[in-house]
Amino acid sequence: MRQLKIEYLETDNLIPYINNPRINGNAVDAVAGSIAEFGFRNPIIIDKDNVIIAGHTRLLAAKKLGLTEVPVVRADDLTEAQVKAYRIADNKTAELSEWDTEMLALELEEIGDLFTGFSDAEIAELLSPPEAIDLEDEEITEDEQVDRLTYHCPKCGFEFEVQS
Repeated sequence: MRQLKIEYLETDNLIPYINNPRINGNAVDAVAGSIAEFGFRNPIIIDKDNVIIAGHTRLLAAKKLGLTEVPVVRADDLTEAQVKAYRIADNKTAELSEWDTEMLALELEEIGDLFTGFSDAEIAELLSPPEAIDLEDEEITEDEQVDRLTYHCPKCGFEFEVQS
């Protein structure tokens, strides 16, 4: 396997792929926020002619932040067909992942207000305890008498009962 060589190129020397199938305008602010918080950690991938293979949004975010130079990796060993396929695969494979919301909530609780790309409303929803079920108001006749089990939420400590 060939080692990656990171170069730094001026943003004006990078050429967006004219047939880029991604609509990435909604992600520019989030990517700019990530770059501002953590630095430019994910290089833009370009072909032998400086045409972007992957990283169009990173380039737009870099320009929004006023960066004039960005890290790039040149994928000059790929065929034209491989470049087109990689351009699609790089974006499509990211869509296949899902969030484990319980683990995500734990992570979000630990990092405070550091940038994550999640909105304040999304974080509030992820960190809110599950809705409580008020079983006190529930009337149970003698014929419907059932056993109740008590559960404790491992995240927030909320205690609730359910009928078995």
